[in-house]
Parts: sequence; C-alpha cells; structure tokens
Amino acid sequence: MALLFRFSQLRNSMLSSCPARVLIPYAGLSPGKLLDPKSYERRAQETVSLHSASLGSCISGIQPLKFQQTSEHEPSVPLLIFDIETTGYFQKITGNVQKGNRITEFAVRDLCGGKNSTFETLLNPERDVPGHLATVNNINTDLVCRPDVPRFSDVLPLLLAFVRSRQTPGKPVIWVAHNVKRFDGPFLAQEFDRCSAQMPEDWLFVDTLCLARKLPKLSASNDKKHLLNLESLCKRYEISVEGPSHRAMQDVMALCHVFQKMSFDLQLTHEGLMNEAINASYFSKYLN
Repeated sequence: MALLFRFSQLRNSMLSSCPARVLIPYAGLSPGKLLDPKSYERRAQETVSLHSASLGSCISGIQPLKFQQTSEHEPSVPLLIFDIETTGYFQKITGNVQKGNRITEFAVRDLCGGKNSTFETLLNPERDVPGHLATVNNINTDLVCRPDVPRFSDVLPLLLAFVRSRQTPGKPVIWVAHNVKRFDGPFLAQEFDRCSAQMPEDWLFVDTLCLARKLPKLSASNDKKHLLNLESLCKRYEISVEGPSHRAMQDVMALCHVFQKMSFDLQLTHEGLMNEAINASYFSKYLN
C-alpha cells in the first residue's frame, strides 16, 4: 500500500496547485493528441521523488550509464529502464486475440541517474486479476481494483511530466525493457490508445531480449545456462536485487544492472544503441 499512499500524495499535491479543468478531463483527450505536460513539469520535479522513497539500498550499485557520443559536446539522451505487471499476456494473433488485459503496476528509472530518477505506481486495471498471476507477484484484485488506486488515465499526465523533466529539448527518449517488442510496448501503446492518445514520436524503444541474443553463449551447466529471460541473465552476471521478484521496480533494478553488463560485453556505443531502437509507431500494429 506504500505505492498507493505515495501516489495519492503526489496527485493531491498537484491537484492543489493546478487548475482542476487541466487535470480532470484525462479521459477525454482529443483523438491522436497528447496532453501537454508543460503545466505539470514544475510540480512533477518537486514531488516525483515520493515514488522512490522506499527503494533504499535497492538502488545501490547502479552507476549512471552514458554511451560514447559522436561529439563530446552532444548531450546524452535519457535511458528509461521500465517494467510493467499486468493481468495477463498480450497476444495479437489473427483469429486468436486476447483482449482486455491491462497494466497493474508501472515502474521506471532513468539510468542516467540524478535527482528524482524513478517513478512507480500501482494501477487500477478495471477488471479482475487472475488468481494464478496474483500468486506470482502478490498483486491481486483486492489490491488494485479499488476507487483510490489510480487508473492509467490518471497517471498519464504525471508520467508525461516525469519524462519531460528528464528529457533534453530536441533529443529523443530511449525506453528500455526486456521483451518490449512483444509485451511491455504493446501494453503501453494499448493504454495510450484507451486514453485516445498516441505515444510521442520522439520515444524510442530498445529490447534487451534482442541484445541478449547477441551475447556469447555460455557452456551449459546446472546454474548458468544460456537462457535469455531476466532471471537467467541475473544469474549469468551474478546479480542480486533486494525485494520481491516479479514486481515492477525490482525487475527494473535487475534490468538496470543487466543492461549495464550487456552493454559492456557487447561494446555498445551510442550509435549502436540507436540502431537497436524502434519507433513508438512500431506498436500501432497491435492496436485494433
């Protein structure tokens, strides 16, 4: 419930300082338009640290990551490592479309570091959470399907403001997730679509699952097989992250460590990273 309490603090603080007409009509965004986050930016910078208040030593050991630039005077782009928990899988297969699954938890950390570099919240999926998933991450229907748990449409203006506060004007934002092409990205695009909005054109996405396929193969052993899921990559690099597994922020912290190790092993440069990135429009094929 700590996440819910911190989101309520953040929301109430912003409601008290911003005109209600700006914040309330989140469900009525104009088709294909994004809510302008400029009016939220100052308050978001001041209050978003509430979302990282309980991370504690979980963040320790993660150093800011900057890739080699073509020019030493060129500002770096934010690397937003993110993860979601959901009510099920996202499948877009002809004749077998699994509809109605929603995000139940969202977490992100800017790997470039700095103040207020994390954002996390539970989300009300407006539907039941299957019992078999609740046993995996302890996110159940009673926890998230409550009127005081924010919906994605509630969080969207705050998320946009957070991203803008990390972004260099005129530069893209790089979102990084494990299996973002088939899971995190389609879910995020679906939630934007539900708000009658589009993800910004300057949002790029890098899939660490694709990067993992380029790693040198390990010799098979009982404890270190060449598997590509996040848990196996943590074992490969002997990474241990505090907190419950299969929760969004804990998986973000694990991926922060893994991504740094993979980038070193693959000798990934800024140019190489941009070559791996896909545009937000890639996920439009998953929308109805």
